[in-house]
Amino acid sequence: MIWIGRIAVALVGLFSLAMGLMAFAQPVQLGEMLGLGALSPLGGNALRADLGAFFLASALAALLALFAGRAQWMWGAAALYGLAVIGRILGVAVDDAPEGVAQPIIIELVLVALSVFGAKALSRS
Repeated sequence: MIWIGRIAVALVGLFSLAMGLMAFAQPVQLGEMLGLGALSPLGGNALRADLGAFFLASALAALLALFAGRAQWMWGAAALYGLAVIGRILGVAVDDAPEGVAQPIIIELVLVALSVFGAKALSRS
């Protein structure tokens, strides 16, 4: 069971790291991929900082859970992605469902499940 937990945490970490690095390297392209636009250089800077921080914090949590024996950090990753799901569902309830909103909701729910599973599995070892 511990290996499945490690794989779950590694998947969260790899996804988060890839997205975080993309936010730092190509914030405008990541923003467009997510339906966000940088209307000015400040907007591009905000995309880099805010999206990068979100994703890299989750990647750091996975890294610490896997290599420093800090399984509890995965609860932070679960909280980040869980709050993102809540925000998306709230957006659907208030503003209606935009085209393509199901995919990020599903991805974030999977990341929450993997994070929770990983936190529980790694804390038992």
